[in-house]
Amino acid sequence: MGETGQVFTMPDLGEGLEEGEVVAWLVAEGDTVALNQPLVEVETAKATVEIPSPFAGVVTTLHAAAGSTVPVGAPLVTFGDAGLAAASVSTPADAPARATPPVRKLAKELGVDLASITGSGTDGRATEDDVRKAADGEHPASAGVRPPATPAPSRTVIAANLERQAAIPQVTTFRTVDCSALESFRGGLGVSPLPVVIAALYRTIAAHPALNAAWRDGVVVEHTEVHVGIAADTERGLVVPVLRATGERGIGAIAAEIARLAEAARAGSLAPDERTGATIAVSNTGSYGSEAGTPILAPGTGVTLAIGVIAPRALVVDGEVEARPACTLSCTFDHRVLDGAAVGRALTHLVKTLTETDRLGDLPR
Repeated sequence: MGETGQVFTMPDLGEGLEEGEVVAWLVAEGDTVALNQPLVEVETAKATVEIPSPFAGVVTTLHAAAGSTVPVGAPLVTFGDAGLAAASVSTPADAPARATPPVRKLAKELGVDLASITGSGTDGRATEDDVRKAADGEHPASAGVRPPATPAPSRTVIAANLERQAAIPQVTTFRTVDCSALESFRGGLGVSPLPVVIAALYRTIAAHPALNAAWRDGVVVEHTEVHVGIAADTERGLVVPVLRATGERGIGAIAAEIARLAEAARAGSLAPDERTGATIAVSNTGSYGSEAGTPILAPGTGVTLAIGVIAPRALVVDGEVEARPACTLSCTFDHRVLDGAAVGRALTHLVKTLTETDRLGDLPR
């Protein structure tokens, strides 16, 4: 790398997040670090992430103190000569009680010293309940009185994203799907409908690549790889982890990766590259009983597909009314990228794959 130094800036943390708070440095000035060595723990409104070092070299300057907020693109670390011998890396001790930004804000408002709290949350984190109990103990007059709620930063981020996405000319179209074949097929594999739909969607994209496109800088950009953003409901709000390289995975591998990403999303431990780069998005609205919805496009995508709850419905089959398991697919698309006719043809392809036993059986397991 040489003596001139290299500045590493706060990376894009995904989902429209514009800043992150330095929770703890995992290196110190003067340390020699290896490529991809854990560098710093950063917290956003939606997750705590450990950012690896993009360079091998000596840390000459840490540009932000623990507890400070750093905008995306601002200097984070400067590295010097990469050729020095490796040195031990000092890891600062954790604070007595780590806490999320909303909890730290509440503690400041109530005059509570977080260092005096033994956190009851995951990994010893202080929770809002811990802070309020401490406040009640220090200020008896406030016992039993719940302080006014303050908006969580995650809601602010979500609101800002929605405002930006709402400016896109987007339209939603719907299809009712007879899920008899799908239910039989996925039951034999022991998976939920979601990984089967994602595998079928990949096949559909191969035949209708415009589904995997987006509007960027005034032109339509078709992505060459399929990375599926999967909406996940967490305590911090909606998070969209990304299932990367979908076409390289079978249904079993897709199911396992969905489970891993969902758990990481709930724990707030998604890596930066697990939160960015979605080329299309899927939302399983049926998981909380919704029959149908009008999903908003995920940032950077041109299509979001929502899967409604699978439940018995009256369908006309060969001229007769039968009760069959069925669901509604809702497809929201960027009208700058796609027209309704193109989306209709693509949905027809997807529905055929999901309703015909031979097509389902041809999907990679």
